[in-house]
Amino acid sequence: LGGTLAIAVGFGAQNILNNFISGLILMVERPVRAGDMVEVDDTLGVVEEIGARSTRVRIPTGIHVILPNSVLLENKVVNWTLEDSRIRTKVSVGVAYGSSPQQVIDLVSQAANDVNEVLKNPGPIVTFDDFADSSLNFTVHFWVAVATPMDRDRVCTKVRIHIDELFKEHNISIPFPQRDLNFHEPVPVRIVSEKEQES
Repeated sequence: LGGTLAIAVGFGAQNILNNFISGLILMVERPVRAGDMVEVDDTLGVVEEIGARSTRVRIPTGIHVILPNSVLLENKVVNWTLEDSRIRTKVSVGVAYGSSPQQVIDLVSQAANDVNEVLKNPGPIVTFDDFADSSLNFTVHFWVAVATPMDRDRVCTKVRIHIDELFKEHNISIPFPQRDLNFHEPVPVRIVSEKEQES
């Protein structure tokens, strides 16, 4: 019983010591700092505090996630703001066939440039991605300065709204999925009166 207890305490102490040493490494090397926006597995949030044993991350829903320090060293960590707060993001849109691709590129580029939060250097880049089933697909890539994940989402929302406004001004439609039904033989059609419908 004493030997079993000693082994259990040993494993527990090993885990605590591992997280403690990991915390020291994080504080010295600083691959992650308080205020950084990080992504670990499915967790995306802002680091609020790096303690001796664990790191506290606040995710967009306002919930705090406590991560053992060893997780930040032993797993893949994406630090969105390690060097600076600028990140590149994108917004995609499809337009109806018959639209002028060059006009669409100009309008989408204008929509991104008109949003104040979109960085002008480097400026937005619009790509013509594909001839899809129901649309011509475009994507605008642009840089923004963010402090939280919601900052990126707010800027993307503004860009989408402005794209929709410019498209309406220039009569460019955003299609929705459609399907055409083709019948090999004529299909009889009969008009039904209201009385017949009730019966």
